[in-house]
Amino acid sequence: MRPDAPFHVGRTVPSSVGWTRVVVTVVAGLIVSGLLLQRGSAPGAIAVLAAFALLALWTWMGQATRFVVDEHGVTVSLGGFLPRRVWPIEDFRTVQLREIPTGTVGVALGGYGWRRGRAMTPKPEELTPVGRRKIFTLAEQQRPYRMLVTRPGTSVEIIGTKDTCYILSPVDPQAAADAIDQAIRARR
Repeated sequence: MRPDAPFHVGRTVPSSVGWTRVVVTVVAGLIVSGLLLQRGSAPGAIAVLAAFALLALWTWMGQATRFVVDEHGVTVSLGGFLPRRVWPIEDFRTVQLREIPTGTVGVALGGYGWRRGRAMTPKPEELTPVGRRKIFTLAEQQRPYRMLVTRPGTSVEIIGTKDTCYILSPVDPQAAADAIDQAIRARR
């Protein structure tokens, strides 16, 4: 029997690396603005400060998100209020939990935040099945991913039916993975 489509709301939060990026952006903006004020350019200092403030906001929004799992797929809202394109459920083959060690986030995934890129495919020992599913390993060494990774540790990896896979690091990875599993089963 096919289950009902889920409705799960999850979130991602910035890690210490994410907060460091936000703080460094703000401090850089303050330093550049201070230098411009010393030269007597108040309008330039205000413009630079505004630009760096927007950059810091964008950096925070790419890591502090809210996402919804429903019958359409996964919809991520940057900052909790700016929805992005849906990760469509039709593209999901399976879901699994992926363990990403602290020192390998940059190597395996290329970095933190909301983005697209190529990521290293996981080894079988880094994967945990969800529900009654089996783990799914890929033949390629790298593959295109749509990512929302904010911290190391347990992440939710969605293997796509086409070329693209998806990975996100929610606050509660098990609940998010279970909801995605239910959405995939409800779709079939």
